[in-house]
Amino acid sequence: MLKVLLILAPLVIHLRAPEPRPAFATFEFGFSLNDGQYFIYKVFEGKVIDSDPISLNTFVRQASGVESSRANPERTDLFAHYGITACAVFTDSSNGKQLEFCSALNDLWKLRYGGAYSGTTTSGWAGELNAPSERQCIILQAYRTPDQPHWLGPYFGKRAFLLLRDMQDPEWVNTYSRGG
Repeated sequence: MLKVLLILAPLVIHLRAPEPRPAFATFEFGFSLNDGQYFIYKVFEGKVIDSDPISLNTFVRQASGVESSRANPERTDLFAHYGITACAVFTDSSNGKQLEFCSALNDLWKLRYGGAYSGTTTSGWAGELNAPSERQCIILQAYRTPDQPHWLGPYFGKRAFLLLRDMQDPEWVNTYSRGG
């Protein structure tokens, strides 16, 4: 009996322990609050391991699914998926050119600046002139992974899109603005 158990033990252990699957990196849209920088981040096990800068227009075209992207291979309209309004690609009827627009992406600067931003007359939502307050930093941490402690980011994937969605909610903006 002991001989049989010794022979079967490795087989039983092998059956119980599945082969580990190789982990693969994913590509995610994201941004930094460092003066309007947009990226496709390469993410492995929840951490950014590489980044490729892209323009605002490329971000909007690819995230809306109008243009193919390694961060959106199914060409899903991620703005619609996450409930972000006023982000789209449309065709100018006068010349047939495609135009990109996204008010939430255009408003990212407001999270960082308390005064008027270069070229604007509108004030931002931050508690300090050039940075969010301590309380605002806590709010922003909910949109970053725990290994990214700095409020500048990166913000990527689902959390980034949820931040863009929440920025369109006047109640959220009021709460964030009062965090100063």
